Amino acid sequence: MDSTNEIYSNSPLGETVFEIRFPGEPRVECNRDQLYERIRKEYSQVFIPPVVQGSVVAMEPYRFEKEDASWGVMLSINKMSVYCKKYEGFALFKKEALRLFSIFGELYKIKHLQRTGLRYINIIPFTRKNDSLPLQDYLNVKINLPGVMLTDFSNLNLIFVSKTPGGNITTRIQPMMTQDKKQEAIVLDFDYAKEDSLIFKNIEVYLDESHSHTKALFENLITDGYKKVIKGEGLL
Repeated sequence: MDSTNEIYSNSPLGETVFEIRFPGEPRVECNRDQLYERIRKEYSQVFIPPVVQGSVVAMEPYRFEKEDASWGVMLSINKMSVYCKKYEGFALFKKEALRLFSIFGELYKIKHLQRTGLRYINIIPFTRKNDSLPLQDYLNVKINLPGVMLTDFSNLNLIFVSKTPGGNITTRIQPMMTQDKKQEAIVLDFDYAKEDSLIFKNIEVYLDESHSHTKALFENLITDGYKKVIKGEGLL
């Protein structure tokens, strides 16, 4: 993630997603091609959801993606999302997301939303210390257990939800193994949600609010030492 005037040179961001949900609208389901036609020059790759037993096909999103898979759009009968896997700062993400949602709004005339969600998935590589997670090197997370309980964790799966004046943010922390099985990493996953009585024309306000709260939590949650790492100023 980025602070207000800076983009971290060693940003841990793996994926950023902004999603809106709205009451199911057949106009969207029957005319997905209209959105694709407007964005196909940049988002030329089309991925159709597989048919899974027990699932509702209309609820599963089509995916339109750039050739290098750096950006994508997902669209179904009741939601649309814009995602980015090569994050270059909030200003750029916001500009492209609002452009795409503007096209969506022009085509489908959706006025009311049920939910907005901004998700940041951070992947933080680490090396174990005596087979334990060196969580304290990266995150300001302290877990107090009874004296007989050891806190040198070999594994940890932590989820907590924080309330804000306008919504809530779900934070997930857990270790993972990279696809090549050569590196472990801490997944730091934020999902800021707003629900109820939302208006499509206020999407920019909701996106700014979501980013502001998530950025503040991220920058307070990471340690000073790790902050230097993502700024390119040192190593842990």
